[in-house]
Order: sequence, then C-alpha cells, then structure tokens
Amino acid sequence: MKLFAGANTIVRSRTIELDFVRGIAIIAVMGYHFHNVDTGLWLVLALQYPFTHFGREGVNLFFTLSGFLVGGLLLREYADAGTVDARRFIVRRIFKIWPAYYALIAFHIVAGRHPADTFLVQNLTHLQNYLGTSIKQTWSLAVEEHFYLLLPALLLLFARLRLRANGILAVLGLLCVVVLVARSVTVAAGGIDAAFFQTQYRIDSLLAGVMLACVYWMKPDLYRRVASQKRWLLAIIVMLLGWLVVATRYIALDESIGYTIQAIGYVAVIVLVLEYSRAFVRHWAFRAVAWVGVYSYGIYLWHSIALAPADILIAKGEALAWPKLVIWAGALVVQTAIAITAGYVTTRVLEFPFLHIRNALFPARLSASGDTTSAPAPVVVAVTQTMPAAEVDRTPPAVSGQSL
Repeated sequence: MKLFAGANTIVRSRTIELDFVRGIAIIAVMGYHFHNVDTGLWLVLALQYPFTHFGREGVNLFFTLSGFLVGGLLLREYADAGTVDARRFIVRRIFKIWPAYYALIAFHIVAGRHPADTFLVQNLTHLQNYLGTSIKQTWSLAVEEHFYLLLPALLLLFARLRLRANGILAVLGLLCVVVLVARSVTVAAGGIDAAFFQTQYRIDSLLAGVMLACVYWMKPDLYRRVASQKRWLLAIIVMLLGWLVVATRYIALDESIGYTIQAIGYVAVIVLVLEYSRAFVRHWAFRAVAWVGVYSYGIYLWHSIALAPADILIAKGEALAWPKLVIWAGALVVQTAIAITAGYVTTRVLEFPFLHIRNALFPARLSASGDTTSAPAPVVVAVTQTMPAAEVDRTPPAVSGQSL
C-alpha cells in the first residue's frame, strides 16, 4: 500500500497540460508503429493518415518537451544559485530512466526475442543510435541520455563565463544553427540514417525546448509577451501542420530544415497548451490523453511487444476470411490495450517506486525562496521561482488564459 501511495503522490504532482502533450506524442508514435491491414475504406485511411504519414514525428515533440522540462529543472537552479549541481542532476536522471530501461533489456535477454548481439552491447553502452539495435524504439533514449550529459556541462561552462539569460539564449541558438547546417550537409551527402538517429544531428530539438525554458524562467516578461500572442502561436502551429501534411514525405527536406521547423512548431504547441487549455482540462478526452501521457515513458519502452500478438490476430482473421474492417479494428484494440497496459504496469511497478526511493535518498533541493528545484515528475509551471533581481523581476510568468 505504501508503494502505491507514493506512486499516487507522484501522479498528483504532475501538470496535466504537459501530460496532455506527452499523450499526443506517444499516441502518434504508437499509431506509426502499430501494424494494420488495408481495409480499402476511405474513412479508415483518413483516420490512419496522420499516424502512418508523420506519426514518427511524435519523437520530435518528445525531444522538445524534454528539453523544456529538463532545461527548466536546471535553469531554475542556475538562476537561483548561479551554477548547477551536475552530479546530483545526473543521479536523479538515472533513477528516473534506468530502472525501466534496463528491465526492458533484461526482458529481451530472457525472452530471446532478438539475438543478444543485435542489441545487448549497443543498449548497455547507450550507443544504440550509432551502433544500431534490434530494440528499435530505444534509439531516441540514447539521444536523451547524451543530452542529459551535455546540458549540465554547458550550464557549468555558462556559470564559469557568468552568462545571463541573453547570453545563454545566444549560445543555444548558435548551437541550433550549427546542428541544422551539419545535418543539412550530412543529408546532402546521403547520410539520411545518420541525420535521423545520431545525437549531434537531433540535439537541436531538445535545445529548442531548453531555450523556451530559459525564456520562461529567466525572462518572464518576454515569455508573457510571447504567450499573449495567441494568433501568432496558432499561425505557427498551422505552419507546423502544413509542413507535416505536405513536406514530411520528402525525407531529405524533412530531415534537414524540417526538424528545425518542427521544433519551432512544437515550442508553440507547448506554450499554447500551457496557457490556453483551461477550458478543456476537465473534458474527458483531454484527461484521457493526459492519463496516457503519465505512462508515456513505459508505453514507449514496451509498446513493441504488442506487435507480434497483432500479427497473429491479423493472420488468423485473414485465414478465417473475417471482414477487413473487423481485422483492422481488432488489431488496433489489441495493440493499444497491450501497449498501454504494459506501460501502466511497468511505470507503477518500476518507475514510480524508484522515483520514491530517489526522492528519499536525493531529495529535490530547495531554492532560497523555499521552492523545490526539482520534483518527482518534472513540473515547471506551478512553482513561483525567485530570480536574481538584476536579471529579471520576481513575478512568475502568467498571461490571460493561463492554466497553472
């Protein structure tokens, strides 16, 4: 009972708006990876279109949101103390990421679903996005692991240089330009796979989220001005949707400038959801998507185990001459149920208990104002932060329509 009481405390500490964004991202990824059959029905094709054509771009949304959340944790500490405790940050990240991740690796070793030489060394060393892995969905976790090492190192360098918000934004923006140019050159040279998988070509999506966190926590007046421009935010999101519909089919174009366009669009999505979703947060659909978002990490890790049962169902249905629509619906239900159940169970049994242990052994530090600089799950919108007076005023960001 204590175990689940601690887990429930973790769930209650989260921000539903950001869990909604997580839910959108994981639903997109599942829809892209799930197996289906061709029903020949236009309505089914229309329902599948966003998932089959650009569902994989949900990973970019995860990246940008992760940059915002993790960047927020560190930048709040940086703004308050002028430096960051990199060791403590990395230890807390380990407690968050590794238990469920290594449980997945252990499962594949025991189950023997893939030859060990196709994933073991690659995944144990977190180099699967360079060396390849048969547990395909884990490539993006390597990118994030590398990011968790790079970001505190950058902030320690910024602290040594005594950079303030404008300097941090300038450096991060320059890094994003460098990544864009390097990725474009690589794509032009035919390195499509490298541009998709390798950290140095994907880190700008995370850095875009960090830049948003920097504005949010260190330049709240600027954040208010940006967040108040609802029409511009909507226009950027329309641009993003247009790009996803029209341009993602052109792989070289999408993997060069496309990831930058997506990062900008996803920043607008995060701001819009944070500031203008109050009218929707009590709707059952919003809350259902947010609930899925709570368990998104576990679902992302384990959703691939749903594919084989779906293949069996599809083969059985086709052998028995079931209607194509029935097979399609059955495969979708089976995969969704297995993926979400696996994510829910592993999150409750592994992730939340280890977060509870982490918070007991390495509790979040208190800022000078008494606010935590970390939380059981990243929550960056519900805490008042004290900033250096010379840098910003002491009022937290807020605009009309904000749901905190």
